[in-house]
Amino acid sequence: MSPAPPAPPDANPSSVQTIEQATLIVADAIGEVMGFWNFKPSMGRVWTVLYLSPQPLSAEDIGRRTELSSGSVSMTLQELLMWGVVRKAWKRGSRRRFYEAETDILALVTRVFRERELRLIDTTVERIERALSLLQHSEPSPRGLFLRARLETLLRMSQTGRALVAQFAGGGLLDLRSLSDVLRRNTAEARPSDPPAAQRASQD
Repeated sequence: MSPAPPAPPDANPSSVQTIEQATLIVADAIGEVMGFWNFKPSMGRVWTVLYLSPQPLSAEDIGRRTELSSGSVSMTLQELLMWGVVRKAWKRGSRRRFYEAETDILALVTRVFRERELRLIDTTVERIERALSLLQHSEPSPRGLFLRARLETLLRMSQTGRALVAQFAGGGLLDLRSLSDVLRRNTAEARPSDPPAAQRASQD
């Protein structure tokens, strides 16, 4: 009987364990980042495991490497497929379904900005404009004028921010000078004016 061929380097149990441990460390870190972005941490863990794998993985493989339940893996994969950050793959000779990660990270980030952040900013702009419309149809008062001025400031900031996000989501480079100019102008407008000279003299 001929001897068995030598095992590849990754077949060494200690090597495999080290690779899986390193992968899980990064998967947990990316999961925390995704949680900060208000995504499920499991989405970051599953995507990272797929991204760090040299070949497509089955749902069973993903569950073993992420330590997530089969139900959690299934739901997470559906969400990742919906966002377009994971795609289905097939292996010849296998009836199981496999998955692989989208590797264009910039495309992933810009898609999130385009489909979520822009929508959120649009909703914010719409609500501020609605509030301004209410004030325009009310009796003028010092409090109302103050509120209107502050709302107009917030509206300018939101519109400038939307333009920047739209530019980035379209694949362009961010130019923060316009937002910086708006913030400086708004800060100057928000500062209380100096008291008149007569009032300062009376205070001395």
